[in-house]
Amino acid sequence: MTTKEKIFTKALELFNNEGVEYVGMRELAAHLNMRVSNITYYYPTKDDLVFAISQGLKEANSKIVVENDNITLLAFLNMLKQVFHNHVKYRCLLLSFVHLMEQNKVIKSQYKKTASSRNMAISANISHLIKNGFLKFKDKSDVEYLVSSLSLIIRFWISEAAVSQSRLSVENQIHHYLILTAKTIQPYTSKKGEKELLHFLAGLQA
Repeated sequence: MTTKEKIFTKALELFNNEGVEYVGMRELAAHLNMRVSNITYYYPTKDDLVFAISQGLKEANSKIVVENDNITLLAFLNMLKQVFHNHVKYRCLLLSFVHLMEQNKVIKSQYKKTASSRNMAISANISHLIKNGFLKFKDKSDVEYLVSSLSLIIRFWISEAAVSQSRLSVENQIHHYLILTAKTIQPYTSKKGEKELLHFLAGLQA
């Protein structure tokens, strides 16, 4: 790895283990056995470093959360499963969400754009799932409700897991909230969609 990559990787590790708020540049430098100036050459401030990590999560999810005209419900659920795994890798950002929104103006500004883009992709894919016969809704407000519910679970499941599911392994935590996600979608499935949803749930419990 390059020096910049080493700094990024170690910072992510420390932030994940100890919390973004509790790791300073001096502590990071000590773990890397380098001077603080070596870090600030690449990341002038801690905020710059945290923003770079947030961009890492954004890029990882951007490769996954994409609109797909031919999407199936199983593919949609597996897409969310990959997002959950990405969130574990970058869990420090989700666990320190409120702090970062208050303290890092660049992340706050970027988050609004990213959240809007993600919601649009989820909405588009739900529209395709309706068109492809996997989901059905009585009215448009139900679609908006589902998109809002899914967005809420996706953004905050890690914080909830840290409080109420800490005894479970990480994999079992992911499964718990994926089941919650699937159950949130289930009332809107057609027979075709129900079949794929049950197949997804069976895979989690295998």
